[in-house]
Amino acid sequence: MAKTKISVDDLALMLQKEFNEIHPRLAKIDGIERRIGGMERNIEVLKKDDQMILKRLEGVVYRTEFEKLEIRVHDLEDLLAFNGRK
Repeated sequence: MAKTKISVDDLALMLQKEFNEIHPRLAKIDGIERRIGGMERNIEVLKKDDQMILKRLEGVVYRTEFEKLEIRVHDLEDLLAFNGRK
């Protein structure tokens, strides 16, 4: 293979051309990494919110349980002929 002489200017132009082709891809990767970082922060916030909600729900009676209890109280009132019901 014959050696060709490349001037510094030619080398600079070749490097610039390669950089111009690679730069948009690198920028896209950087943008994706920033988005992933933002998503990770959002996930952490959601986890903290989820933990806070679960903590606030400790001891809360579910609607179905409340309705069953309401029926049982109603039945007991009927059984005892309690007239204090609304």
